[in-house]
Amino acid sequence: MPIPMLHPSCFLLAALTLSVAAADIPTTNAKVHTVTVYGDRAEVVRHLSATVEAGDHSLTFENLPGATDLSSVRVDGKGAFTLIDIRGERIQTKEVADERVLKLNKELEALRAQLNDLTLADNRITQRKGALEKVLGRLTSVGKESANAEMDPSKWAAYLQYHVDTLAKLDQETLANSVTRQGLTLDVDRVQRELNELNAHRFKFRNVARVRIEAKQAGPIELDLAYVVRGPSWNPLYDIRADTQAKTIQVNYHAEVRQSTGEDWKGVALKLSTAQPNLGGREPLMSPWFIHRFVPPPVAITGSTNGVADGNFVTTRRAKQGSKSEGEQTVALGGVAAAPAPAAAAMEFSYARVNTGGTAATFAIPRAYDVPSDNKPAKVAIASESFPSEFRHTCVPKLSPHVYLKAKAINKSDFPFIAGPTAVFLDGAFVANASLDLVAPGQEFWTYLGADQSVKVDLKDLGKVEELSGLFGKKTARSVVSKVFKVTNGKATEVQLSIRDQVPSSNHEEIKVVFEEPKYEKDTDGFKVDDSKFVEWNLTLKPGAKQDVPFRFAIERPEGFPLVGQ
Repeated sequence: MPIPMLHPSCFLLAALTLSVAAADIPTTNAKVHTVTVYGDRAEVVRHLSATVEAGDHSLTFENLPGATDLSSVRVDGKGAFTLIDIRGERIQTKEVADERVLKLNKELEALRAQLNDLTLADNRITQRKGALEKVLGRLTSVGKESANAEMDPSKWAAYLQYHVDTLAKLDQETLANSVTRQGLTLDVDRVQRELNELNAHRFKFRNVARVRIEAKQAGPIELDLAYVVRGPSWNPLYDIRADTQAKTIQVNYHAEVRQSTGEDWKGVALKLSTAQPNLGGREPLMSPWFIHRFVPPPVAITGSTNGVADGNFVTTRRAKQGSKSEGEQTVALGGVAAAPAPAAAAMEFSYARVNTGGTAATFAIPRAYDVPSDNKPAKVAIASESFPSEFRHTCVPKLSPHVYLKAKAINKSDFPFIAGPTAVFLDGAFVANASLDLVAPGQEFWTYLGADQSVKVDLKDLGKVEELSGLFGKKTARSVVSKVFKVTNGKATEVQLSIRDQVPSSNHEEIKVVFEEPKYEKDTDGFKVDDSKFVEWNLTLKPGAKQDVPFRFAIERPEGFPLVGQ
């Protein structure tokens, strides 16, 4: 049966169809769309929209950052296609031609050969100097059996002149070789540095991601390529504004984002995560802890042939790990910087959306952000929250004459406050730089607002009196300590004041500390004693009020009982 002949245009159509089906899909329009930043890395998502024909296709995403974790490359998307394969690759490309490297290597070899010739020339000069000295020695030395033949004075003079002239000539050759060697050494260093630089950049590596898909039918697709890159980071920072009139604390929550991946993030949907992927996903594993009987090595005993020390059973005791109880979170004051300008009028604040997962929170920033690859901080607004607060004045007169103001609030937002630096403002005026500890949603925290000169507590020490009590038998020695706190509220508003002091703690059953004023049986709202024997008065002071707060306690012990630490 004859084979039918096909028109050449049929072959051209078939070739074009195969070419379209096998061609790579261009990815130059794939832009960074979403970035999730962690404490030491970021997940970057490039988004690609394309229209494809039915069949197999390949996509190559070029110029992934150098610090990309190629094992983290992932693909997601929408459309009538199936993901066949995805892989990250590090490709090596030549940057410097071999001819340039070969030329420099030949130049370096020639320079080193010249240096070697100079070394040989210096050796010959040394040998010639040695020969001259030997000849002079033979002429001037006396033989063992007979005296040297007398030399005519004119011949002596001629030889000595020859000797001096030859040495001078050899010294000039040595000096010339030294100058030449210095120049050659500089040339060798120059060529070696250029070679090192060329070799360091001779091969450039670039990261790419290759994706293969099968399109079931022609049509549009949406594809997201995600990868993790090491280096980017974010850190929280806060403005805390306390309002004593409104009794509120406003926390303006910001973040500083940095990155130098080599890839600019322009107009990206930015997310900030509190997760710590560097810690790993599993708790550390302990190894078995063994104890055994200690068997000492044999010890030789003088005069004995079989003396061996007995073994002892030894147990190992681990030190109990100290644990720190969870207490209220505080804002610890740092150094006070120059005060910035007072806050302007209230402005609208763009809130991030917070998504709290099982182990971390993610803040989704509501507007697009640009974060250039220059490692400069990009300040991002997260949230602004205002909380009702309780203001309290506190002082420790025995350590400082100043009275300090602080405020307590509860984080009633959905945002966890990550530990970070703060700028603290009181009634619109800057008062201190500080740091905020980790505050979870629903947790109480304190903000310290600096010294308040309008509230004063003066400590007046009334001295210590020694007494003896008891009529018969064993007497008791008593040391009575008396002081008074003179309190003044110079404000036009009522204030809450806490005064803190202490009494000594006894570590002996015969030493007792007795409260005389105020009397103490148990804690009350007005007076408290903790386990460390720190005492605290909590006072409510009317505007302009003045008050004396007496404090007296006695240290009792048997007469003649030695006492240390008073």
